[in-house]
Order: sequence, then C-alpha cells, then structure tokens
Amino acid sequence: MLVDIKRKDATSGRSKGRDTTPFLGTSLERNNNENFVDRVEYHELDQFDQWREFTKGSQKYQVLILDVGSMIGGDLYLSALSLAYEFIGNQEHLPRAIIIKSKVLNNLARRIVHSQRLLDGTVKLPEKDELEKFPNPIIIPCVGVNDYRKTIPLLLEEGDEVIEIGSHYGSTTTMLHDAVKVDEDGFCVGVDIGEKIIATAKKRYPHVLFAVADAWDTLKLLKLKPPGTTLGYDAVYADIGGLSGAHGLLESLALVDAIGKALEPRFICIKSLCMKRLATQLIPFSSEKKRSLQNAK
Repeated sequence: MLVDIKRKDATSGRSKGRDTTPFLGTSLERNNNENFVDRVEYHELDQFDQWREFTKGSQKYQVLILDVGSMIGGDLYLSALSLAYEFIGNQEHLPRAIIIKSKVLNNLARRIVHSQRLLDGTVKLPEKDELEKFPNPIIIPCVGVNDYRKTIPLLLEEGDEVIEIGSHYGSTTTMLHDAVKVDEDGFCVGVDIGEKIIATAKKRYPHVLFAVADAWDTLKLLKLKPPGTTLGYDAVYADIGGLSGAHGLLESLALVDAIGKALEPRFICIKSLCMKRLATQLIPFSSEKKRSLQNAK
C-alpha cells in the first residue's frame, strides 16, 4: 500500500516529476507505465493525518517506509519517530522493520552505543583525538546504577571536565570527581533541581562541587564552570527522574540534543530504559548494507 498527500505544483519546479498517473490513471494509462502498479494499492490524502485510517484493523504490514520530510516540514526526526511508534501501536502484529528517511536519525544511529556492548568490549570507542572531530557526542544509554557507574573508567580521563545532571545525593558525582582528578587539573560538578537534595549532597561530600540547576537550563550549566576556563564539558552524565524509565523517549532525545549542542561533550551517558531500547532498535543504513554485502560473499 502506498499513501501520500495530494501535491500542488510548486513554482520552483520541484514537483515536475511527481506523476501519479501510474496509480490513479485509467487502466490503459497504467499499463503504459510502470509494471508494478497492478500489485499496489495507492491512496491520495487531502490531509496528512488521514494516514491513520489505513493502518488500523487486522491488516498486517511487514515493513513500513517513512519518507515524510516534505509533509511534516523537513527532517523533523522526533516527529518521524513519533509516527513510527504510533504505527506500531496500531498494529496487531509488530512489523519486521521500519525504514525512515532521515539524515538526523541515521547520524544518531551511528553514535548511540548500547552500554552492554561497550562494557563487554563488543564496541570500541574512537580515540580522544578522533572524537574531537565528531560534530555530535557519542551517546551511551544505561539501565541501572551499576552499568551507569561502570562506564566511568571507559569514558573519562584524568583532567576531564564532567557534569552530572540529576546528581541526587552525590554518590556517582563523587566517583566522577575522583576519576577526573579534580585536585589536579580536572573539573566536576553535580547538579539537581531539588534544593534540599543538593544541601544534603554538600553535607555528605563537602569536597565535591554541587549546585541547584535545571537540566534544560543549559546556559546555567555552562556558567557553573570556573571563570577563564573553556566553555563546555568533556562528558555529561544524566540521571533524571521521568526519563530513566520505559517512557519519555522523545523528551530524552530532545534533552540529549540540547545538551549536546550547548555543552559540546565527547560523551553523554544517560540512565534511561527507553534510550537503551532505542540503541537496540536503531540501525544505520551503512551497517545493514555492510552486513548484506558480507552475507552475499
């Protein structure tokens, strides 16, 4: 089944090749065009939201292909993901694959690393000098405080500058503090939105820097750095209530994107079940192409 919205002729000429005759024309017109049209069902929609009418019920789809950039307004990857998950929710049987045309999602798939693959050595991270060439940070989603903390020796080096967002009472922040050697030339700060929580953390670990801050207030997070130091952080650890469970994927992605753009870290390690699931499901096209070529040999 093919579904699209009715297109208007664009003054730029971009719509010149959008010929729907193979699908909507007479039998003779269709036979004179593509040979596959007798095997497809094509629907033109007046409004994009009408797509839901064709995905409900007992119809079973093995594959969904989403190429909706021109309909939802550019490469809005969060909207595309939302559509994909809504499609899955409407199906009685899970599709085998969902293919999404999105440069942003393809880029994300190349830099999101399942924590277990990192911890068991299946995945090796690029060297520091190589990571500095990356325009966006590597993202490591974890589930559980143990895996969250086990990443510390794999991600941090002495002299790094690190921030933990959602530090709570400061146990993990203290481990980060020790890993980067704050007493020498490293920097570490733990932030939480709760004033009482931060007050308790300061009492428990008076040698560690803590501050009250909101995860979304990236400007304040930058201002926590000492005067005269470089902007940004080498690594960000995030353990935020509401984002650590099975829900909140879109919010988690939006926060990771905001933190990555503002703080420019090499790594973002986030404790989040929904993000870890995404790391399992999201596969870049280059990896699938490579696997297919290897299987063909």
